[in-house]
Amino acid sequence: MAYGCTLACAWAVQNDKSGLQAKSKGDMMQWLRPHGLLILILLSGLTVAKAGDAAPQFTAKTLKGENFTNGSFRGQVALLQFWATWCPHCRSDQPVLDNIAREFSGEGLVVLAVDVKESADTVKEYLDEHPRSCNVVLSDDTNLVTQFAPKGFPYYVLIDRDGNVAGTQNGAGGDSSLRHLLRLAGIGVPAVTAMPGGAQRAAGAKTTSGISAKLIEIPGGQSAALAKPLPPTVFVLKTGEKLEAEHYAIMGDSVRIDAHGNKRTIPIAALDVKSTTAANHERGIELKIPTNPNEVYLGF
Repeated sequence: MAYGCTLACAWAVQNDKSGLQAKSKGDMMQWLRPHGLLILILLSGLTVAKAGDAAPQFTAKTLKGENFTNGSFRGQVALLQFWATWCPHCRSDQPVLDNIAREFSGEGLVVLAVDVKESADTVKEYLDEHPRSCNVVLSDDTNLVTQFAPKGFPYYVLIDRDGNVAGTQNGAGGDSSLRHLLRLAGIGVPAVTAMPGGAQRAAGAKTTSGISAKLIEIPGGQSAALAKPLPPTVFVLKTGEKLEAEHYAIMGDSVRIDAHGNKRTIPIAALDVKSTTAANHERGIELKIPTNPNEVYLGF
């Protein structure tokens, strides 16, 4: 379960015992007062980014002066955290997020912690007492707040290596929840190892529920000793785009393919499952698409 703060939570920090300075509360109050009607509209009418959508064009400059854009993230995975210094749930996720940023930097993960509508002095004062190792961005130094319009904090947006929104999360969920989100873009996915008889399995695969990971051979029914080479596997997206892949890995919530050297991670939600299975059936490939997000599937 994820826990978060809406914009109105600023009113509830009057008795906060975490040592937060009154200046931070004042910044939020100053921002809220002239935007009363707008706040109501924001909380009820804005569209949240959907998995499979192309991420909107954005720019971001960190407190250290590093600049990021959609183009600079190509080939990498971006995890955006929208947060505020007055939000207790943001603080609870802070060490978890910093650890994840360090752990998966080698897999191309870049984390941007975007503070929403607080002054530079407030954020820097907070960071002096509660340092963060991930990249911190102020609202004045980015258009990300406008583009994604978070309704509460923390709010996470995951952008895959192709520049598409792989998933979002409302509220703090801790380590397991963030790792589950990252798997939508192929980050932290267990390595696939060979097994006798040509089958494969995900090494050390674990699930967050009591459901055991299901072992599926892809393509179904084939062994290592094929009478003739199989044609490429085809994946049909809901947009109508068709991708052919010689190599791919299917997880419970995404498929990672290598289409002629172009590696892409596609959320299962973005796949036209019926058309994909039908197209592969015509090629003699009985492709099986995950039905349970907790299951870890095989690569081919």
